[in-house]
Formats: sequence, structure tokens, C-alpha cells
Amino acid sequence: MYDVMEGVRVVEVAEHTFVPAASMILADWGADVIKVERAAHGGDASRSMRVIQRPGLRSNPFFEAANRNKRGIGLDLTSEDGRAILHSMIGEADVFITNMREDARAKLGIEPDDLFALNPRLIYASGTGYGKQGPLASRRGFDYPTSWCRSGSAFVQTPADGSPPPSQPGSVGDLTGGATLAGAIAAALFRRERTGKGAVVDHALYMMGTYIMSQALINASLTQQAPAEAQSAAGPRRGREDAPDPANNIYRTSDGRWLVLCLLYDAWWPDLAQKLRRDDWLTDPRYFSPEARAENNVALIAELDAIFAGRTLAEWEDQLEALEGVWSPLKSPAEVIEDEQALVNGFVTPVTFPDGGSYLTGAAPAQFDGRPVGELRASPTHGQHTDEVMAELGLTPEQIAALRARGIVA
Repeated sequence: MYDVMEGVRVVEVAEHTFVPAASMILADWGADVIKVERAAHGGDASRSMRVIQRPGLRSNPFFEAANRNKRGIGLDLTSEDGRAILHSMIGEADVFITNMREDARAKLGIEPDDLFALNPRLIYASGTGYGKQGPLASRRGFDYPTSWCRSGSAFVQTPADGSPPPSQPGSVGDLTGGATLAGAIAAALFRRERTGKGAVVDHALYMMGTYIMSQALINASLTQQAPAEAQSAAGPRRGREDAPDPANNIYRTSDGRWLVLCLLYDAWWPDLAQKLRRDDWLTDPRYFSPEARAENNVALIAELDAIFAGRTLAEWEDQLEALEGVWSPLKSPAEVIEDEQALVNGFVTPVTFPDGGSYLTGAAPAQFDGRPVGELRASPTHGQHTDEVMAELGLTPEQIAALRARGIVA
């Protein structure tokens, strides 16, 4: 772990991925994060959601992706005694983070004003689905429908032939939302160090989605695009076979794999032609300029298809290693966790279970002091650190046992 957040205490009352991912990043940066889960029913629902749990896995990947490096306790916040314990934790905390909806926060007495009365220097961070204002403010939100579909991301990927858009590639809104929320919390902590003033930090999945789609939204605004204009630059994509720029397209290899060309500059075109042993393209009137290639895109894509279909992906990786422009193979997750580039930089890093077992994961964004993040711990089991945290609050073993017998802690 890093030490840039060493000494910062974070109390989390949140479930699923978006908000827990933010406090997980703070934990990776050195904060002491205490995850407060429900005492009953197994805690955080994402531990065992059937739609994402897979048989035989030691831990749920979706839960692990947002909860490593934390300490975990089970606490019944519907009881006065449970809330009293939480309040005592808030008095010593730097950050409180939650994704509970407003009605639940009010019922449990964990709204900002409630907690600022206990700790005016607190950074109160919350994540919602659709923001705190407007007709959808109280609606439940999840990554795919809220940040991906409503923001336009799914729409712009809808194929021109009317078939459905591809599935979302992982928890894009949740994980990018968690990272940006962690950054916002860090900014609020920085201000507090300067001024002594606490802060309320708000984020939303829909907000994350609209930010990711900034270029398309700007385009729609500047072109005054009609809402249902399907073939505009921000509308559904053209097919791969008639992509407007053949040098920015995906191609299939002889072993059924894919690679993507991303030659955004015309100056990179001659090197590609030479690497493909098609120097004739540099004088061919159909292909020698960007305008000509756009006009003859279908023919050029067909030629590129034939060329790339002649070799395996591994062979193309060798041949294009020194390509002047940008390109990439489409790696599988199984390949990424063995990729030398990801491993040597610490972008993929091990996380260790208490018994010494481990798994590999993507590291939290950003690195400090020229080194990778280092040792990371797997997510806590439900209530794993309850006794430890309660003891830190001054409770005796007998008091903790009595609370556990009453279902106040787990």
C-alpha cells in the first residue's frame, strides 16, 4: 500500500461497487477504511448476488473489485445501540462515505447535518444513481442502466443494421465513478488541511456516464442534433466493413483474433503501408491521402482484411512491434494477467488472502513515488474485524459478546 493517506480514517456505509470502490482506492493509498455492513443477512448484498456469483470461486469478483484492504464489521444501524456505535466511530473519522438513499439516511440519522454535529471537520461523501435533484433523485441506480445506457454510451454503439448494442465491458461507471469520487474526497481533505473546514462531496453514476460521453454530448450540442437523429456523428456506429477511416478500425487475423489500428495522424500512414509491404498504396490515387482513403474506404478495408487474415495475431505482434502509429491486439483477461507490460509496471498486481492464497487484479489508478502499490489484502469476510474495531472504541470482550448475542454486531 501507499502512505499518502496514512492516518486518514474512513467509515463506509455502502454496498455494491460504485461507492465502495472509492473507499477501496483510499485504502490502497494508505487510509484505514472500516466497512460497516448489515449485521444480519450476510452483510453487503454484492457478496452473494446470484447474477454475478460463479460456482467454485473463492470470493465474488465483483465484491473483491471494490472491497480489498478494508477492515469489516457487522453493525445493526436500525437499532439505537448500533447507531450509537457508528456515532462513536464518526467522532474519530476523517471521511464518511455512503450510497444509501436519502430516505434511508434520514431514517438512520446519518444525513450530513447529523454527522457534522458529531464531527464538523468530517468529509461526508455520497454516491447516488441520478443525483440529488430532479424527478429521478429517489430512483435506484445501477452501473449499466444508469451510467451506460442513459448517458448515450449504449446508443452510440448500436449497430447500423439495427441489431442490439454490445454488452457493457465491465463495471465502467462503477469503477471510474469510484476512482473519481476518491479523487474528490482527496481534494476535500486537502482543503480541510488548509482551512479546517469539512465538506459534502456528491457524485452520481449518471454524472460519471455523462462525463465519459463528453465528446459526443459536445458534438450533439454544437451540431444542434435532433434527439432521435440516428445517423449523426454521435449516433449509432457504421459497420466495421464501411468504417469511415480504414486506418482506425479493427481487423481479424488468421487464428480468429482481432487487432485494432488507431492511426490518428496521416503521417503514420506511410509506415503502416511499408510494414504491410504495400508501398504501392503511397502512390495509389485511391489511398495516398486521408480524403482518398475515406472516399474508397470499403475497398481499402477489404484489402486490409485480406492482409491481416494472412497471419496469426502472434505473427502480427512481431511484425508491427515497431509500427510508428498506435495499434493493439485485443487481449483477453487471461492474457492481460500474464502481460509483461502490465506486470512489470504493477498495473496488474497480486492481492493476498489471509491463508497466503492470492489472485491478480487491476491496481487502483495512479502511482506514487515511482513505485507500484505493493502488498494488498483481500476483502474482509463479514464481520471479520468487529471485535478489533469494538475494542478500539473501548468495549470489553464481555460487552462485545453481549452486543453480538443481541444481534447488534456480527
